[in-house]
Amino acid sequence: MRCALTLALAASLAGTAIQAQTLAVRPSALTDLGAGSRARHGEVVLGQTTMAGALRMFAEQLASDSVVVPRAHLGNPSSIPADVVWQMASREVRPRHKLDLGPDHYTLYFDKNSRLIVASTKRMAGNLTRPQLSAHYSALRKGRRWYGGDRPRHDEWSVALSDCVTLIADVLIAGERVQQLSYLYTCPSRASTPSSPSP
Repeated sequence: MRCALTLALAASLAGTAIQAQTLAVRPSALTDLGAGSRARHGEVVLGQTTMAGALRMFAEQLASDSVVVPRAHLGNPSSIPADVVWQMASREVRPRHKLDLGPDHYTLYFDKNSRLIVASTKRMAGNLTRPQLSAHYSALRKGRRWYGGDRPRHDEWSVALSDCVTLIADVLIAGERVQQLSYLYTCPSRASTPSSPSP
């Protein structure tokens, strides 16, 4: 069964619903996004799904041999120290937990409220290039440049898919090959309450 990740294009402060998009948990270049406004079996909602909900949803997969956790790894999910801050697409991101679904799936990151805030590939399979990504997302814009040693190695490109969701691509400068894709939830998440069910 193909699991999918639903990117919630969250409601505005006025309470107006914005259409959601779905993203397959198994990355597939330029075909990940699809229309969808409700989480169904095997899907999670960025900014809404809790870590406990994701663990229930992927329990069978996590118990299988397809998810191999390295010995040095502190468990799955693992905790991320409270002082860790990532700079992604001009946003500060503070992940607190990481759930590894295996090498062929997005890795899921959760914030202090245990809400899903980042879905990221370990390494982008295939030959997706920055020009192909730009043709698909015309609003793609360059962020920062990463340097390795004496020469530049990576550029970060991003595009806002909604008020709350941004796509980020790590692009190898030589050949402009996309190395990693991440979907980032940029709106504040809410704390879990006993009365609010987790998708």
